[in-house]
Amino acid sequence: MFIRKKKNKSGSISVQILQKQYGKNKLVQSVGSASEEPDIARLVAKAHYQIYLLSKQRSLFMSEQDASLEQFISEVSNAQIRTIGPELVFGKIYNHIGYNKI
Repeated sequence: MFIRKKKNKSGSISVQILQKQYGKNKLVQSVGSASEEPDIARLVAKAHYQIYLLSKQRSLFMSEQDASLEQFISEVSNAQIRTIGPELVFGKIYNHIGYNKI
């Protein structure tokens, strides 16, 4: 997503949030219009904040991938989970070096 400042026929400048889709620019949101430079800067800052909010937005509905992952996790129990720590990974090496005799 990106921000475009578009000059209107009235002389004011509109601040818009656009997204490139299939080689074309799609209007996501029109933030507002102003003719004074401080107001335009405020609208640009507001547009940056809106892009931040829109980019972290999640879907309301679960996808197939989410549903299959949730089903898999619900079938796993604590007895099926095995923790692999440094002792299990490096245990044979430590024993070969002689740390088990200390």
